[in-house]
Amino acid sequence: MPVNSKHTNLGPRLSIVDAKGKTLARLGGQDGPGEQAGRFLSPHGLAVDSRGDIYVGEVSYTNWPSTFPGTPVPKYLRSLQKLEKVV
Repeated sequence: MPVNSKHTNLGPRLSIVDAKGKTLARLGGQDGPGEQAGRFLSPHGLAVDSRGDIYVGEVSYTNWPSTFPGTPVPKYLRSLQKLEKVV
């Protein structure tokens, strides 16, 4: 995502909206792509379980070269992240 690398508060993120389209929360994206918990490289799949926990599938290996051009792909990249609902 070279287009986002020069602009703050843009990047791979998830937006949680209610039935009327009102944004309730945004996850990730504030500091661009990343491997840290709560940040994403390239989220492509989303599921929610009965407890409200969110599972995010990422295409991290295929996205790495365009997100971090010239940087070797790490041996291990996360492809699934679980975000637990905190009450």
